[in-house]
Amino acid sequence: MLEIESLRQQAMLDTGLEDFGDPAFYEALERLLDALLTEARLNEFGQMRAQMTILAGLGKRLQIQDYLAAHPEVADESVRQPVFIIGLPRTGTTALHHLLNQDPRNRTLRLWEAQNPVPPPETATYTTDPRIAAQAESVALTETFLPGFKRTHLIDAEEPDECYMLLNRNFMSVEYPALFHIPSYANWLYDNLCRSDSYDYHRRQLQLLQSRHPGSWVLKAPFHQLGLREILRVYPDAIILQTHRAPMAFVASGCSFSELLRRSGSDVVDRAEIGRDWMNMLTAYTRTFEADRAALEPAHPGQFIDLHHDDFLRDPWTVLEQLYALRGMPLDTSVRERMQRWLDAHPRGRHGEHRYQLQDYSIDRDEVETLFGDYTRRYGLNMDEERAA
Repeated sequence: MLEIESLRQQAMLDTGLEDFGDPAFYEALERLLDALLTEARLNEFGQMRAQMTILAGLGKRLQIQDYLAAHPEVADESVRQPVFIIGLPRTGTTALHHLLNQDPRNRTLRLWEAQNPVPPPETATYTTDPRIAAQAESVALTETFLPGFKRTHLIDAEEPDECYMLLNRNFMSVEYPALFHIPSYANWLYDNLCRSDSYDYHRRQLQLLQSRHPGSWVLKAPFHQLGLREILRVYPDAIILQTHRAPMAFVASGCSFSELLRRSGSDVVDRAEIGRDWMNMLTAYTRTFEADRAALEPAHPGQFIDLHHDDFLRDPWTVLEQLYALRGMPLDTSVRERMQRWLDAHPRGRHGEHRYQLQDYSIDRDEVETLFGDYTRRYGLNMDEERAA
């Protein structure tokens, strides 16, 4: 049942805990539940999935609060110079994240620990923790419920994933509008992600996770475009790595990915509606980030790096050397070799090329050109991506 008190009681029953911490999260949860009930047109599986996702968020929140109360020393953990890979969806952020994960000095957020952060992972058992096997079983079911997902997104229990999961427990997360048509919640989220304590809660979880397995964080999520002001408040020495790609190469692809995510949860999946939702999201991301970057970059010189998707495909080493130099870390031969092995094992298009058309989602080319005209000029991009011969 998608009712706040029932969900609260079930989470407390499941965990045996009662303290949810700062009650500020209830506003977001109430807005989410209202949108799910009035806008999402959930089928039976969609209702179950929404309930399970929210219960997981509440349960993990209870566990995190309990652990932090018992271990106040976690608050003394220092998160130094984290790297945030920030780029619009389908611009190469995932590949870059996985490539940087090949360096054992980089502390990425692995799927298994993101989903199950309590107790925090231990260095001695980081590769043998039983939560890995449990998460692998869950990943194995992905294709059952989301056919085609693994062809479009890299996912594995032991591989890095996006840190939206950390904000699921604050219910300020883009996962929900990705899974369901809930425009009232989505639009509220786009306006409020950077006005809340979202990134304070984000940092508390990083502190917890690194408390027994330290490292230099490399994080990734497109939604961070909404949170730049809070990122640089909470992590003032953060490095912001922004990926760029010709807009016509990712707009329709993103719509197709959204369609894939939504099909299992509702029997009414309207492609034109997906197109509207996707363009609203891209508009919010782009306008918010570009305005905030222009205002904040002068106070954070040297902390922003730009990466063009096509340049990265031709030569990943230039930007990697720039990043490593900024962090004061050598990019030595052994790390290069590990990265090259990953690149060789993950060539572009290894699952086949997928072509999508804007008109499939009732989006006009003029609309994309209007939204991204200033963006392409600012970063020296073409509107269309050149295809290799």
